[in-house]
Amino acid sequence: MDNDTEIMAPGDGISIHSGFPNPALDRDRPGQQLALDLNQLLITHPSSTYLFRIIGHLWTDQGVYDGDIAVIDRAAAPRSTDLVISWQTHGFSLCRRSQHTPDNEPWGVVTAIIHEYR
Repeated sequence: MDNDTEIMAPGDGISIHSGFPNPALDRDRPGQQLALDLNQLLITHPSSTYLFRIIGHLWTDQGVYDGDIAVIDRAAAPRSTDLVISWQTHGFSLCRRSQHTPDNEPWGVVTAIIHEYR
C-alpha cells in the first residue's frame, strides 16, 4: 500500500491514513526547505557554528551526557542563563554565562545538544 494513500471507511465518510508519513511532503510552499532538515532546525548561523563532542559527566544533572554533541554558535549573543563554552588553560570548558568571570569571555553559545541513544 502507498504511504500517502487514503482509505475511505465504508459508510462513515472518515478517511484513514496508513503508513509512515513522507517527510518530503512536509513543505508549506514550493522552494522552501524541508521542515525536518536538521540544519534548518539547529543552525542559525552556518558560518559560525561548530559541533563539539562532550567528554565527561559534569553536566548529567542538566541533561548533557558524555558523548553528546553540542551545537556551538559563535555569532549568538550569550544570555545569562545560556550554557556557553570558553577556552581555559586546559582546553574548552562548559559553564553557564552567569558563572563566567568578567575577564573570561565565552567562546560560543551552546544552542542545542544532540543525544544519541545507540
